[in-house]
Amino acid sequence: MLFTEDVAPSGKNKTSAKKNVVTILIAVLAIAAVLAAVWLYRNPPEENDRVLGDPEKLETVQLSRTITSIPYMSTDFDNVFYTADAAGNVLFYEFDGADFVELAETGTMDLSVPLSGQQIPAKIHYIERDGHICGYGVFSTEGSDDEDVYIYSFMMFKVTDLPAAYAADGRCLLLAHTDRTQAYAQEPVWEESYIVNRADGSMTRFLSENNRTIGINGGMREDFCMITDEALTATGKSIPFFSSRNHEQSQNGDTPIDIYTKVDNRETSAAVSVAECYVKPLENDAFAFVRETNNGFETVRYENGEESVISSFYAGYGTSYIRSGDYILSKEDGRVYTTYDKTVLTPQDYKINPLVFAVSPDGKYIVMGGTVANALDYQIYVYNTETGRSVTYTETNYAEHGNMRFINDTTVMFYVINVEGFENVVLDLSAVR
Repeated sequence: MLFTEDVAPSGKNKTSAKKNVVTILIAVLAIAAVLAAVWLYRNPPEENDRVLGDPEKLETVQLSRTITSIPYMSTDFDNVFYTADAAGNVLFYEFDGADFVELAETGTMDLSVPLSGQQIPAKIHYIERDGHICGYGVFSTEGSDDEDVYIYSFMMFKVTDLPAAYAADGRCLLLAHTDRTQAYAQEPVWEESYIVNRADGSMTRFLSENNRTIGINGGMREDFCMITDEALTATGKSIPFFSSRNHEQSQNGDTPIDIYTKVDNRETSAAVSVAECYVKPLENDAFAFVRETNNGFETVRYENGEESVISSFYAGYGTSYIRSGDYILSKEDGRVYTTYDKTVLTPQDYKINPLVFAVSPDGKYIVMGGTVANALDYQIYVYNTETGRSVTYTETNYAEHGNMRFINDTTVMFYVINVEGFENVVLDLSAVR
């Protein structure tokens, strides 16, 4: 029988063996590199492949990242934004594709707003373009010597066009709310609305104050005739608005909300106990809204005094499902539902706990911001509904994100709150295709 004896190699033999292995590895890598270069030469990567192949870099789609003390807020005009502080200073900016450039205002108007037996001074800074107007103002008792205003310490104002069916030459609409927490809200709820005669500054009520009672704060009830910017987009005479006038006001903010409609000078109860001050005007004076149920919530269509359920959901509204504009997102599986019909969008490679989201005006892009593994693992997820492609970017700033909205069909914007202020981020998604 032949026996083979295992003999440990000497130090010299070990060195020689290592050299041989290294030489072989270098040769293999060199050959692989040459083959890869040849393949790339024959198959150059497309622009989209470069974006999708480097998902960790948000900079590949970033147009702008600007830190300000006050966030840029959207106006009624495309690419035009504003900032407003408690001292009443209002500035306008236009986004030129790379930066926010300060824009000269068209003018100002000084108004005296009648409310709760007082006259609230309002200085409105506005932009006027192609027959349309949009402007803002702030009243605050901080640093003010106006002793005549004692019920309200803060009021936010907006001047805009009257709804199409109520438009009149020389007239515009003044909106106001008294809630400081809504100063930077993407979808503010306006408590007051007035028709302004621009010739002399006189005002009349757009929504009636008949039978309005005193609220908890000592002023007229702020939940009596509430309205939103989207409600004012209604094209017909019927304008939906919100009121809790038939319910006793609660101090903890859970007073039931009903929807009314204004038709000329008539105001009629329409839908009771809705989930929030959200309404989507539709054709033929119809509208869609959201109502919570015993098992979850439902989207509902209201038309000609009749209600019909659009879709039913069996989970918590505002927790398991969150809304942005006219879309509702299921945080569990990433599906996105329209509020006004049965359209459902189903993103692919969905692996995120979304905290904010937005859908492009043309419905092509869905963007979500949220965490994955933990609070420090913040991601921006983008899905192209036409091609089914998705990209996930790492967001290095994982502080609170807010006001995610589209500037146009391919450009999305949001802000991040941190110790330096508001970091305004603008992304170009056109490469995600």
